[in-house]
Amino acid sequence: MATAPKNETQLRFLRNLTRWVSRQYKLYMPNRRGYRVLFWVVFLTIALNLGVQLAYPYDRGLLFASIGGETVRFNSHDEMARTITEKFNTSSLKVVVGSDKVVEFPLRSAGAEPNTEEMINVLSDYPLWQRLIPSSILWQVRDVSSLSVYYTNQPFRDFIVSKSKELSFPAENARLAIRNGEIIATESIAGSEVKADELLQTISRTSIAAGGVTRVKAPAKRIDAARSSKDLSAIKDKAEMVLAHTIAVDVNSETFVPDKNEFASWILLSDDKVGNVSLSVDREKVMKYIDGLNEKVGTPAGQTDISIVNGREVGRVTGSRGRSIDKEKLAGELAQALLAQPKEIKISATLTDVQPSVIFNSKYTATQEGLRSYVTDTAHTKNMHISIQQLDGAKWSATSRADESIPSASTYKLFVSLVLFDKIDKGEIHWTDAMLDTTVAGCFERMTVASTNPCAEKWIAMFGRQYINDFIHARGFSVGTSFTTGSANQTTALDLTKFMIGLNDGTLVTGPYRDRLLDSLGRHPYPYGIPSGSKGIVHNKVGFLWDYVHDAAIVQHPHGTYIMTIMTKGQSYAAIASVTREIERIMYP
Repeated sequence: MATAPKNETQLRFLRNLTRWVSRQYKLYMPNRRGYRVLFWVVFLTIALNLGVQLAYPYDRGLLFASIGGETVRFNSHDEMARTITEKFNTSSLKVVVGSDKVVEFPLRSAGAEPNTEEMINVLSDYPLWQRLIPSSILWQVRDVSSLSVYYTNQPFRDFIVSKSKELSFPAENARLAIRNGEIIATESIAGSEVKADELLQTISRTSIAAGGVTRVKAPAKRIDAARSSKDLSAIKDKAEMVLAHTIAVDVNSETFVPDKNEFASWILLSDDKVGNVSLSVDREKVMKYIDGLNEKVGTPAGQTDISIVNGREVGRVTGSRGRSIDKEKLAGELAQALLAQPKEIKISATLTDVQPSVIFNSKYTATQEGLRSYVTDTAHTKNMHISIQQLDGAKWSATSRADESIPSASTYKLFVSLVLFDKIDKGEIHWTDAMLDTTVAGCFERMTVASTNPCAEKWIAMFGRQYINDFIHARGFSVGTSFTTGSANQTTALDLTKFMIGLNDGTLVTGPYRDRLLDSLGRHPYPYGIPSGSKGIVHNKVGFLWDYVHDAAIVQHPHGTYIMTIMTKGQSYAAIASVTREIERIMYP
C-alpha cells in the first residue's frame, strides 16, 4: 500500500486541528456577537500587555523609577549611574546642636561612597514572574529618595572626630550689662560636648536624602556655665567700681569716650586659683571697639601691585603706607585702667605705620616656560597635582607635585584593567564568563564607563592586592601607585600620565584591548572636568572619592595631541575645567 507524501500528511493534520479548534470555539464561546467581541478585546489587551512587559529591557529604569524625584524612566545602566553620582555629589548633611550650633558639609567629604549598583538594581529590577502578571508594570514604583551609601572606616572616623570638635563649644558665663541705667547680668549660655563615637553612630544610621540636605541632630551633652547671673550679685560693688570710670582716648587731637554700656560689654566673670569669682576684661571686645576708632582716625593702607610674568617680577607699583592705632598697646592700657580704682583716665593712643597690601598680577606667555610657571603656581595655590606631556609639535612638558602619592579615587580602575587584560590573554578569564549578576564584559563596562565599584573590588579580591602591585611596578609604574595602602588605593599624576601615554601609542595596551578601553573612556557619563574645558576630543578617566577629584586624559586638540592628569583635593570638576582652558590657551594660542 502506497504512503501519502509527507506534505499531504501535514496538511491533513492542520485541517483536523482547525476543525477541532472550530468546534471548541463554537462550544465554549458565547453565542452573542457582543460577548465575543468583548472576549477578544480582553484577550488581545492582556496579550499585548504581557508582550510589552516581557519585552521591557532588564537593564533599563522602570516606567515609574526615580532618584530623588528625578525620573530615570527607560534610562540605561550608565545613565542611572550618572544620575546617582550627581545626586550623591549634591547631597549634604546639616548637623545641629540645639539652636546653638549648625555645621553643614557635603556627604562625600565625610568618607561616604554610594552603593551605585545596589540602587540601580532597585530601579530596574523586574523579575520574570512579575512580568507574567497582567498590568504588573504599572505597580513597579521605584523612588530612591534615600541614598544607599557606605562609609570608609578611617576617613569617616577622622572626619567625624574633626566635626565633633567643631560642634563642641564651651559654656559662656554670665556677663554684665547696663539697661535703663541699672547694672544687670545677661544669662549664662550652656556649652555642648559632642563625642565622636556617638556622632559616628548617629550619622551611620541616618537615612540620606538624595540630592538634598539631611538634618541630623547631634547627640550632645549640655555643659552648664561655671557662673550664672546670680553669681554677679556678690561682686556688684566691684562692678559699680568699674562703671564709675570715665575714660577718654585721645587720638590725633580727637577725644573718644566709651560710654557705660560699652564698659559693661567688656566685663567678664572669672575664677582665681582658689575658686573665688572676680572681674576680668574681654580683650576681644576691647579690640572691636578699637577697630571702630581706627575707621575714624586711621588711614587705610594702599595696595602694591606686582606684575609677574612666567614666575618673574617684571614691575611693581608701590602703594602708600597707612596709619593705624596700636591695638595691642591700647587694649592693654584700657584693661588695666578698668580694673583700677575709679578715676578719670586719659589715654593717648599712638598711631603706627601699616604696610600696603600686596597683589600679584600673574601672566603666562604662550611658551614652555609660561606653561611650567602656570602649572607650578596652580599646583601650589589650588592644592593640585598636575602632569602634562605634548605628544607632537614642540612636545612641551610640565609637572608639579606630580610624583606625590595620594588617594587615586576611581582612576585605580585603569591599573585593574591592565591586570585583567593580561589574565584574559593567558586564558585564565574570558569575556563571556559569569561575574556578579552579569559577565566579565558587562563588569568591565560598569567599571570603566559607569565607574561603579563592585566589579573592580571583586577583581582586586580575585587578583590580590600585592599581585596587582607587583604587576604594575614590573611595567615601570612607581611605588607611588599602590593597592596595599589601607583605606584607599594610591597613585600619582605622573603614573596616570604614563598610563595614558602607553594607552595612546599602544606600547602599554594593544589591539582589541586598547580599542575597548578607549571606547569606554570616550563615552562615559562624566564629561565635567577636562572634556568640559578642552576644545579637543577627550578620552579620560575621572575619579571622585571623599574630597578628592581627579581627571586623566588623552586630548586630541585641533592643534596637537597631549596627555594631561590633574589630581585635586578640595576642588571640583569646574576647577579642573578652568585649569584646562588656561593650559590650552598657553599651549595653543
